[in-house]
Parts: sequence; C-alpha cells; structure tokens
Amino acid sequence: RCLSDWSSDVCSSDLVQAFLSGETKDCPECDLQGAQLQRRDLSGADLRGADLSGASLHRARLAGARLDAANLAYANLNLTDLKSASLIEASLNQALLYRADLSRAVLTRADLTWARLQHARLTQAQLQGAKLVHAMAMDANFTSADMREADLQLANLRGANLQRSDMRRAVMTNGGFMEVNFTSADLTQAVAFNADFMSANFTDTRLANADLRGMRVDDATIVCTQLDNTLVGPATRN
Repeated sequence: RCLSDWSSDVCSSDLVQAFLSGETKDCPECDLQGAQLQRRDLSGADLRGADLSGASLHRARLAGARLDAANLAYANLNLTDLKSASLIEASLNQALLYRADLSRAVLTRADLTWARLQHARLTQAQLQGAKLVHAMAMDANFTSADMREADLQLANLRGANLQRSDMRRAVMTNGGFMEVNFTSADLTQAVAFNADFMSANFTDTRLANADLRGMRVDDATIVCTQLDNTLVGPATRN
C-alpha cells in the first residue's frame, strides 16, 4: 500500500523501515506497534494516526511532534520530552508517562484512561474534554492547564499542582485530590460529587455552581473562595 501524499510515493512498508532505521522522522499512519524508539530524536515528527501501541519511547524527544489520533496505548513514555506536541484525540490508554514533559502540549479530547502521570509536567497543557478516568497523576504539575470539561472520575491527583488551571465543567466524581493546590483555579460548574479534597488548598478558587456534595474537605484551606450557588452537603442525588 502506497501513501498517496508521500512525495516519493514510497510504499508504507518501506516508509516504516526508513523510519525505524532513522532515515526519516515522519511516519504518518504507520504500523509501529511495539517499536523500540528509546532516546530517539523525533522532535517535530509527523506521526499522525500512527499505531505506536506498546512502543517504547523512553526518554525520546518528541517536542513539537504531531501525534494527533495516534495510538499510544500501553506505550512507555517515561521521561519523554513532549513539549508543545499535538496529541489531539490521541489514545494514551494505560500509557506510562512518569516525569514526562507535556508542557504546552495539546491533548484536546485525548484518552488518558488509567495513564500513569506521576510527577509529569503539564504546565499550560490543553486538556479540554480529555479523558483521565482512573489516571494516576500524583505530584503532577498542571499549573495554568486548560482542563475544561475534562473527565477525571476516579483519578488520583494527590499532591498535584493545579494553580490557575481552568477546570470549568470538569467531572471529578469520586476522584482523589488530597493535598492538591487549587490556588486561583477555576472550578465553576465542576462536578466533584464524593471527591476527596483532604488537605487541599482552595485559596482564591472559583467554585461557583459546582456540585461538591459528599466531598471530603478535612484540613482543607478555604480562603477567599467563591462558593456562589455551590451544592454542598450529604452524598445524595436527586
């Protein structure tokens, strides 16, 4: 099968070989399942729609790479540089992203279900509509991230930094947000039913019209917090 938009009309199998041998950084829509790409410099690479499921990209450089709609399920992206990478609608289900740098990355509608993001850097990342159900992002840095309408149900973000993050209409039901820093964050209309906010910092946080019923706030810091029309109280649904 040949790629019609490839200038030299190279067949896809040849393109995969050229990519794996390092002759090219680009391999859109290629089958790269289980590829061993540790420490490879793939900065700015075009890997849109590529199947990288189970691939090892440990410590690889993917800054500015285009990975929209790519399949990175179960991939090893620990310590990987993904600064400003585009991962729109990419699948990162159960991917390993320990200490990965995703600052300014675009993860709009990406699937990060069960992803391991411990100590990852996501400052100014775009996570609008992203799915982080059951994600493990303890001590991750989401400072100034855009997380509007993100799904964080059952996620564990213990100790994470969410200062100045935009979490309007985010779903945080049954999530673990213990010791999280929400200073100056916007959680307007967020749904955090039964969420655990023990020892969290809500200084100057906007929680207007949020559903916080059943939440746990033992030892939380609540100073200058906007709580207009916020639903609080027992964990019962109408």
